Amino acid sequence: MKKVFTVIALGAMMTTAALPAGAASNAPNGSEGGLVQTAAPQFIGETWIAPQGLSNEDKVWGYLESKKGTLGLAGDTKQSIRITQQVTDAETGTRHVRLKQYIQGIPVFGADQTLHFDKQGNVTSYIGSTVPDSGQQSLVPLTPQISAEKAIAIANQDTEKRIGKLGSQQREQTAELNIYPSNGQNLLVYITEVNVLEPSPERVRYFINADNGTIVNKYSMLDHATGTGVGVLGDTKTFTTTASGSQYVLQDNTRGKGIYTYSANYSQSLPGTLLTDSDNVWTDPAAVDAHAYAEVVYDYYKNNFGRDSLDGNGLAIKSSVHYGRNYNNAFWNGVQIAYGDGDGNLFRTFSGDLDVIGHELTHGVTEHSAGLIYQGESGALNESMSDIFGNSIQGKNWLIGDDIYTPNRPGDALRSMENPELYNQPDHYSKLYRGSDDNGGVHINSGINNKAFYLLAEGGTHYGVTVKGIGRSDAAKIMYKTLTLYLTPTSNFAAIRAAAIQAATDLFGANSTQVNSVKAAYGAVGVGSPPAQDTQPPTAPTGLISTGKTQSSVTLSWNASTDNVGVTGYDVYNGSTLAVSVTGTAATVSGLAAGTAYTFTVKAKDAAGNVSAASSPVTVTTSTSSDPDTQPPTAPTGLTSTSKTSTSVTLSWNASTDNIGVTGYDVYNGSALAASVAGTTATVSGLTPETAYTFTVKAKDAAGNVSAASNPVTVTTDTASTVQPWAPFVAYKVNDLVSYEGKTYKALQAHTSLPGWEPALVPALWSLVE
Repeated sequence: MKKVFTVIALGAMMTTAALPAGAASNAPNGSEGGLVQTAAPQFIGETWIAPQGLSNEDKVWGYLESKKGTLGLAGDTKQSIRITQQVTDAETGTRHVRLKQYIQGIPVFGADQTLHFDKQGNVTSYIGSTVPDSGQQSLVPLTPQISAEKAIAIANQDTEKRIGKLGSQQREQTAELNIYPSNGQNLLVYITEVNVLEPSPERVRYFINADNGTIVNKYSMLDHATGTGVGVLGDTKTFTTTASGSQYVLQDNTRGKGIYTYSANYSQSLPGTLLTDSDNVWTDPAAVDAHAYAEVVYDYYKNNFGRDSLDGNGLAIKSSVHYGRNYNNAFWNGVQIAYGDGDGNLFRTFSGDLDVIGHELTHGVTEHSAGLIYQGESGALNESMSDIFGNSIQGKNWLIGDDIYTPNRPGDALRSMENPELYNQPDHYSKLYRGSDDNGGVHINSGINNKAFYLLAEGGTHYGVTVKGIGRSDAAKIMYKTLTLYLTPTSNFAAIRAAAIQAATDLFGANSTQVNSVKAAYGAVGVGSPPAQDTQPPTAPTGLISTGKTQSSVTLSWNASTDNVGVTGYDVYNGSTLAVSVTGTAATVSGLAAGTAYTFTVKAKDAAGNVSAASSPVTVTTSTSSDPDTQPPTAPTGLTSTSKTSTSVTLSWNASTDNIGVTGYDVYNGSALAASVAGTTATVSGLTPETAYTFTVKAKDAAGNVSAASNPVTVTTDTASTVQPWAPFVAYKVNDLVSYEGKTYKALQAHTSLPGWEPALVPALWSLVE
């Protein structure tokens, strides 16, 4: 009996053709009948206010019930949708729920969703895919006509036709029953995986029709870098090993559940031999780099995102060097990484490039979070995420593979995130590769998202769209949250844009520069529309004055301008000639003639190139050599206290002016000199808690002239703090307060502190006290 029922796709027609029975592909990176097709990804960004009194899970069901029509669901949502994971983001307080659709208790492949709640428990967004299930929950029960063992055998036989007799499987083979959307129908299939190293590395996911045993789809899951680096560079590294009797083992037990480095001994058998040494001075460059760089990658994810290894739960990281002979590749097989030594011409040793190791290990992060399917657009995003984090971990340039690729051609690389077209990748969605090679272009089309990330970090103008860069650090924070909380296995380019906007909103606010830059970056590569371009100039600077002069220079200051996005700098004009450009609100114009009158104006500018009207002009005559300076500066004004502690007070004031130039300020505590500074702020320390002090400030110039005193300000110091500084090896209880780097933190869990568990680094243990 054929188990088929109709699918009405949301938002897009499903176009995959019916696949011929027994069809086979000779290309291991291809698929049967084209790219995998699933239900159309959806994004709902409206806020849903949760009714009072509902539990967290009931809020999920309440929201889904309210959206049943939009999502094409029928009947009881608790029957068709299951919660698979719930995560609370310690940084933002938001809650993120991963969901999966089931029909008659069978999972629907690709029908995954994420639901996102703010700190108040209201839904802020929904991202994912569903298959309309009207009436299908009560159809004739779906029963496979072949066994799981038969499906596994079909997959193994198909692989053997291409590569020969299979070696041992790297994982125990299982076959999971799924519902698979294809060509407007839902097919009952088994999903199984072939994962072998011999006769050649293969990791292929198969979709076997559970009625007749035909191969509905298959694609390679062997994540690998096809070109990264220039080679082992000969630099000295330090790393953690384990002493075992008289030997040292290349094993780090201090990170997660361990970092282990093996040698495959030039074979294709993994993992090989765990490496040892007699004196802890290691002479195998490939192993040194593999081990040390794995530690760097672990530390990057731990220190920047609080992630404990690839799965977030301390997963052991295993690497094998010397895989095969002259093997020009490196790959992640779902269990570990293997590195070839290269042929010395096209590649050097693959473990010698940090961004290769970062790239491969990030495939593991993706596998344990979004699970991006390694095919088509989702596969291109999978590859791009590995490029993004591999490159960010190394952080030296925007090239992928420049340390090991073509060692005889310095400066060469496999990919460029700044200029993807340099290495035959598209830099815009209009140039998307739509063929079936390379699993539907997973390594080709990754250039589109790579370019978007580069623009987000560095800024620039691409296809007429100007993007304001936010820096690599903030860009990586957005992409990490996008990958681990928002993307689903079938996410495409449109989905990652929506997800990245939501992640940036979580981190920086809905109207932040970062959110606008995400929109602009994806708009610049043809994914969605960019935000409206900024055409509004800043306001004109006000209050332009001369604060000092000499025979050959004039110092000016003015009040800051405002802008709808942000002022980036100021241009100072001497008449109609640009004299100097600065980012602050003061400037010195040099190279002037003595005893000469000059007229100055200032204009403000922003990142979009908009320029304000000119300030009011000010005319200043430079000094002559015969001018004796007997004129004191004006008295400082606006003296105020900007902060205080139990033992210190910080003061600020408005700058004084002088006929020649102010050289500094003296701060008085009563009649006693407390501090001398060059700028307009000062901190007076060594004070007594809960004591009132009265301060004044006087300005002075190079000739020794001193101004009158400023207005006085009286400040009472704070009560002495009882908060102790954080320290390692201290037993802390829940709600204990500590200070660290000038901030106060509260303990969330009872624990004994260790080095590396500083409050700013471990949000699971400490929360910042506002």
